Parts: sequence; C-alpha cells; structure tokens
Amino acid sequence: MTDPLYLERERALLDAKRLRLRQARTLATGLFLAALAVFVLAEALHARHPAWAFVSAFAEAAMVGALADWFAVTALFRRPLGLPIPHTAIIPRNKRRIADNLGGFIETHFLAGEQIALRIDAFNPARRIAAWLSRPSHVEQLAEQIQHLAGYLLTVLDAPHVREAARSMAHDALLELDWARHGGELLGVLLAERQHQLLLERVLDKVGERLQRPEVQTLLAGMVARELSYLRWVALDEAGGRYVARKLVAAVVHEVERVRTEPGHTLRRLIDSELDALILRLQHDDALRQRVAARVRALADAQSFGRQFEALWQGLADIVRHDLAKPDSVLRDKSAGAARHLRDRLREDAHLAEWVNRSVREATVRAVLRYRTQIGHFIADQLKGWDDAVMVERLELNVGVDLQFIRINGTLVGGLIGLLLHTVQMALR
Repeated sequence: MTDPLYLERERALLDAKRLRLRQARTLATGLFLAALAVFVLAEALHARHPAWAFVSAFAEAAMVGALADWFAVTALFRRPLGLPIPHTAIIPRNKRRIADNLGGFIETHFLAGEQIALRIDAFNPARRIAAWLSRPSHVEQLAEQIQHLAGYLLTVLDAPHVREAARSMAHDALLELDWARHGGELLGVLLAERQHQLLLERVLDKVGERLQRPEVQTLLAGMVARELSYLRWVALDEAGGRYVARKLVAAVVHEVERVRTEPGHTLRRLIDSELDALILRLQHDDALRQRVAARVRALADAQSFGRQFEALWQGLADIVRHDLAKPDSVLRDKSAGAARHLRDRLREDAHLAEWVNRSVREATVRAVLRYRTQIGHFIADQLKGWDDAVMVERLELNVGVDLQFIRINGTLVGGLIGLLLHTVQMALR
C-alpha cells in the first residue's frame, strides 16, 4: 500500500510544477502578443518617422521567432493546433523507440561497473557508517529497529505452519546427517588440538580438590570402616578407617598430580589410543555407523522428538518475547553495544574500513552488472506502459519550463536578428 504522506507530497510537487509551467507559458505567450502589438503600432506609425521601420522589423522578426519556437516546442508533445503535420507529436508517436533508447542509455552509461565503483569509493561507506553511528540517537534508533525486527520475526516464527515446517526440517536434517562420520571428524579435531587432555586436566583438578575436603575424607573413612568391620572387636574400626582413608586419599592425590603434570603418563596415552580407535571405528566401521544411524532415526521418529522440539521452540520464543518486553532489553543493549563497537573499529582499524568499502564496492558492482540489463528493460517497459497523455504530461512538467524559455529566447533573439538585418538592408541602400 502506498504511503498517504508520500502521495500527498507527490501531489504537492506536481501542483508546483504545473504552476511554474503555466507561468512560463504565460510569459512566452505574453511576449509574442507584445511583439504583435508593437508591430501593429509600428506599421500604423511607419509614415511619421523612419525609426518606426526599425521597430516594425524588430517586432516582425520577434513574432516569427516566437511562432517558430512555439511550433518546435509544441511538436515535441502534440500536433500544433491539432493539424496532422508530418513529424509532429514526436514523443508520443515514438514512445517505444524512446523508451528502448533511454533504457539502453541508462544501462550503458549510468550502470557501468567502473562508474559505480568510483561513486562508491567517493561515498566511502565505512566512513559514512562510522559518522552516522557517532550520534547516540542513531545508535539507539538502530537498536530499537533491531528490537522491532526481532519482535516481527518472532511473530512470524511463532505461526503454526512455520513451526511445523521448522520441525520437519529439523527431522530431515537429523536423518540426512552422517552422525558417526561427523562425530569422528569432530573427535579428530579435538584430539589434534589436545582439547581432550585439557578436559582431563580440569577433571583431575576437580578430583584432587574434592579429595582434599574434610567431609570427603570423613565419608571415605566411614566407607573404609564399614569394610573393615572386623576391626571393631579391637576398637580400631573408626581409627583404622581414618588411617586408611588418609593413606588412600594421599595415594590418589599423588597419582592424580602425576597424571596432571606428566604429558607422557600411561593414562594419557591410554586415552589417546582409545580415542584414536573410536575415531577409526566411527569413520570406517559400517556396523557401528549403521547402529548410530538407526539410533538417530529412532529418536527422530519418536513422538517425544516432536514434543521436545515444541517445548524447545516455545521456550526460546518465550525467552526472546520476555526480553523484548523489558525496558532494559538485553537484545537492545547488545545491539547498541555492537553498533558502538563497530563505530570505534571503523574509526581505528584502517584494514577493517578498507574491507567494508571493498566488500560494498564489489557486492554493488556485482549486483549492478548482473541486473543492469533487467533494470534497463524495466525502465523501458515502464515508459512503454504509460498512457500517451500521462507520458507527455510528466515529461512536459519536468522539462516544459526550460522549453518555454526557448520560446522566450526565440522571441527576443529573433527580434534582434530582424533589427540587425533591417539595419544592414538600410545601410546597403
């Protein structure tokens, strides 16, 4: 739907153009009528003084110039006086050819890749973006628009058919993926980057920390005392349990520290070898891969998958909806922070600014070169689709004022030429 404010502005602009065109026409026609009146007066007073002959020559030539230019200007848009004179009403009669030529001209000269690239380089998108984001109101405006966009997307995604389509896509994606092979590749990456050893070290740190806690040692002492129940006959069950627990904890802590600090420890090598074997099986053991695929298929086809997907989808939607409703929305705050960070980076990082400019330039040139033929055809088709009267009016409103000044200049220049010719004629006599 067209914006009513836009239509109102368009009507006001057209009315202003029509007024200027009427004023220019009135001036041009008024000059012609003035030249006609002067000519009649000069002819009537011709016998009284020789100077009136010069005035008559000026006025006569001015009328000829005015009429000739009126005919030329009028012939562009319509038939003068409605007469079927050849080569008149040029624009409406040649509308299709003009449309094709104009579309081709714009395609060739305005949508050339080199010209677009030069304009984008002069525009400097990175600098313009940084300058626009330098105003706090613009940052808040951008964050607000992102918040509104997120709310709109949430409304769209919350529609039942969209949710069902997403569930179906997730189901198909689960079945299409080779989980065994991808799992093996992921494990291979983790193994190559020693991430599993870092995880082992964190686990060992936690184990050593917990074993040092008094409550854990008390728990271990009780467990050992229960196992050494026969010592109660000599009243050594609790004391023996505590003693054994301390020794056990000390031994475990010592071994944990060895594993944590020795890169070549037996446990580490054992974990490496087991992971290597598992990666090979996931990638090359067809039986294992089929079992993994069957298990994934069973999970995807189970009714619980649909319920869990619905619950996850609704939970994420509720989280986002709740955040968007808050005055201090996290999304809005993060968006504003990201905008300010981008502004600072564009100002300080010349490489990033150049990358932004280059990316915009290449993307724009690529898009223009890809679609410029369609743009030229679109412009030509739009012009061809206009009604003749509409096309004439729009062109005349935009260039008609300048054409009326051609009539004005023709009147004045014609009169001066007529005066000059009469002067030369009288001199030759």
